[in-house]
Amino acid sequence: MSLLQTMSVGDLAIEAVAREARVSKATIYRWWDSKGALVIDAFMESHFSNTPMPTAVDPRTALKRHLTSLVQYFSGRAGKLVVQILCEGHDNNALLAEFNERFAKNRRRLVQETFQRGQQEGLFRPDVDPAWAVEMLYSPIYRRLIFGQPLDEEFIQLLCKSVDSLFSTEPKSKALRPGPKK
Repeated sequence: MSLLQTMSVGDLAIEAVAREARVSKATIYRWWDSKGALVIDAFMESHFSNTPMPTAVDPRTALKRHLTSLVQYFSGRAGKLVVQILCEGHDNNALLAEFNERFAKNRRRLVQETFQRGQQEGLFRPDVDPAWAVEMLYSPIYRRLIFGQPLDEEFIQLLCKSVDSLFSTEPKSKALRPGPKK
């Protein structure tokens, strides 16, 4: 990850990784069969530690905290790395499939389980498909990443409000009530 702070995925060379880690190229290839697999592992380790899904709070609060940490994390170099992986994946189906299988599916599953827990606890509408809810929450983040739009505090507030306005079991008049004027 330290090398990816200063260079793109495309420019990253296994030789540079081996030199930085003070190991041979053969050692790198013993653990990872491709540069893509290595980048995905490095990204996943950093991502999971920076965007946790809280378990000691109610599911609504957990989703909002997770989305907030995700947007904050993606507003920096990590977001650029995700875009690079996705772009590289358009020319490399194996890389995109691996990223989807090892990272995206597992992360989405965790968020979906949290949403389902919220449905069981009566916090979220039971008529909403949990997989579709995850899609609706994550899509604006990735769209903004891809098009270089800001992932700022205003966006975080709108995204967290959408958790209530789209999915809450509370009457719409409460969930959509605007906050105080500043």
